[in-house]
Amino acid sequence: MAGATICPSEVARAVASEDHWREAMPAVHAAVDEMIADGIISLSWKGRDLDRRSGAYRIRLR
Repeated sequence: MAGATICPSEVARAVASEDHWREAMPAVHAAVDEMIADGIISLSWKGRDLDRRSGAYRIRLR
């Protein structure tokens, strides 16, 4: 769906088992940083665009 966002923990749960998703979070954050640099995704929180990953955030395809 266009404009939809996803939480990084949802990504981690999709790639790791339910019991180990927290261990996947550093890899998710690293991938997010790379995709931001490549212009693939953007980040937001409570409807406001974020320039970088900091604190809570949601991920959206550009």
